[in-house]
Amino acid sequence: MNKKWRILPVILVVLIVFWQFGGLDLILARTIFAPDYKPSSTDDAKTEESSKTNTEEQSSNEETTDHSGNSEKILFSTQDLVYEIEIIGEGLEIPWEIAHLPDGRLLVTERSGRVAMLDSGEKYAVHDVEHIGEGGLLGMAVSLDFKESSQLFLYYTYKSGNQIYNRVSRFTLVENVLTDEIYILDEIPGARFHNGGRLKFGPDEKLYITTGDAQDSNLSQDINSLAGKILRINPNGTIPEDNPFEDSPVFAYGLRNPQGLSWHPVSGELFASDHGPNSQDEINLILPGKNYGWPIVTCLEGDSQYEDPVTCYSDFTLAPSGIAFLPWNNLVESPLYVAGLRGNMVMRIDLDDVGGFVRQEELFRDYGRIRAIVYYEGSIYIATNNRDGRGVPGEKDDMIIKITPILE
Repeated sequence: MNKKWRILPVILVVLIVFWQFGGLDLILARTIFAPDYKPSSTDDAKTEESSKTNTEEQSSNEETTDHSGNSEKILFSTQDLVYEIEIIGEGLEIPWEIAHLPDGRLLVTERSGRVAMLDSGEKYAVHDVEHIGEGGLLGMAVSLDFKESSQLFLYYTYKSGNQIYNRVSRFTLVENVLTDEIYILDEIPGARFHNGGRLKFGPDEKLYITTGDAQDSNLSQDINSLAGKILRINPNGTIPEDNPFEDSPVFAYGLRNPQGLSWHPVSGELFASDHGPNSQDEINLILPGKNYGWPIVTCLEGDSQYEDPVTCYSDFTLAPSGIAFLPWNNLVESPLYVAGLRGNMVMRIDLDDVGGFVRQEELFRDYGRIRAIVYYEGSIYIATNNRDGRGVPGEKDDMIIKITPILE
């Protein structure tokens, strides 16, 4: 028999095996018999399953690596956080507030009466600042429309005759010069001590202001006085129609010397820090129209006429100033970072979704007195106050320190 015909059965066997197991039906169908051939339903299922698996793997990777995305399903505890620390500014004179401009440039108020542009080293003097005791140039807030208006809001102490007051003014920052001062809220009672001074825009786009009792504790209970309060106004200085007291900027009262404001990232509720007398410092959930008791009650005295604090420090003096939430949505708790002056620390207070106390931890005890703390794009920024007359200045004081939380 011709050798060509002897090998034919072998070729046929190979073709049958390859047809059954190797996909030759698909190849021949697509190339010879039916160019428009589509895979069978089994092929479709395999393709969909493969695609689904790949998609699920990608989604899972995204969910476990993006700490700030909305798709997070895995929750971590604040106890899993570690911190990278970087000194980004030094040699400042009693920095009181930190604020970032929309382009990332960082501004710092110095209590002696200057605004420092940290990135360039520029400093802008604010006129009429009375730097006396704890008074001076204090809070700062960047206008919500800064890209269009270039406006800043500043809180500072001034003197009129023999009287000391505080005011909120709006300035325009043009070509590195502060100009066009407009008084937004004037004649806030002031003194050598207890001037409050924090400014923050809330989620409702209103401007919130903390004021101290100006060393007259009775003013805190007087609704007609601006002292010992948290105030709420429109950016132009007018009174919001939904304020709790008619035609009044008073939002909450009965406070001694509040210096911190921040909004809970889940509940949206406002929290504030308040200096107590000889310790008894408080962290309060601030509700409109409520009375926080000073000077009648302090800390957890259980009087139903007054609001009890979320937490109180009666065993030692924290002297809380600025506060800031870490708004990550993949944490079981909502951590509130509190700047401690006499406490020489940052206290991290973990709250639940409705603002209930969970736990707390002392952090960053190596930098002395801490005045300001803000959150910006994944990091928190703190300002030391070791040159304010009550600390022990180091060679680099006062400093601005960038602290970046990282999940282990």
